[in-house]
Amino acid sequence: MALTYIDGSDLRAAELRRYAPGLEFVVAALQTGFSTSDPAPAHRASDKLMAAGVAGFAEAADLLTVANKSMRLELDSENENRFCRHWRETQCTMMVSFAMRPTLDAAIQTITVTCAGQIADKPAGPFALGWDRLFRPAGSTRTLAELCAANELPPFREEAYRKVVHLLTH
Repeated sequence: MALTYIDGSDLRAAELRRYAPGLEFVVAALQTGFSTSDPAPAHRASDKLMAAGVAGFAEAADLLTVANKSMRLELDSENENRFCRHWRETQCTMMVSFAMRPTLDAAIQTITVTCAGQIADKPAGPFALGWDRLFRPAGSTRTLAELCAANELPPFREEAYRKVVHLLTH
C-alpha cells in the first residue's frame, strides 16, 4: 500500500521521487476547511497528517527572522510582491518540517531542517511552491522554487528527504 503525501505539490512529489525512486506514495489534498493556527511548522505538519487520518507524511514551512520570529503572519495570498519589496535582502532562515507515520497505528514523528538565506527581490518560480518563491538560499542567485523547477535539490532538502525516507522505511 502506498503512503500518502498530504497537501504536497506535484513539483515537490517529483523532487522526492527523483531522490527516492523506490518510495511509493500518492499526493492528496487536505479536506476543504482544514485550518491550523499553530505557528510551529512541525505542529502544522502533524496537524495535517492527523486531520487526513492516513499513513504517510506532510510538510510545513516557515521563514524566521534573525531574531527567530516567524514571518508567516506578514504574508497572505495577495501580497507576495509587497512582502518581497518590504523585506527584500532581509537575512532569514527557512524552516521545513515533516511529520510522518508509516502505518496508521504508528506514532507520528517529526523532523525539521533549516537553510540560511534571505528574502528575494521579487517572487520567482512556480506559484505552487509558496514560501520557496520568496526565499533565496545563501550563496544562490535563485529562489528555492527556481531551483526546484530546474531539478536542483538544495542540500537541506536532500537532508530532509533522507530523514523522511529513513523514518518511513525502517
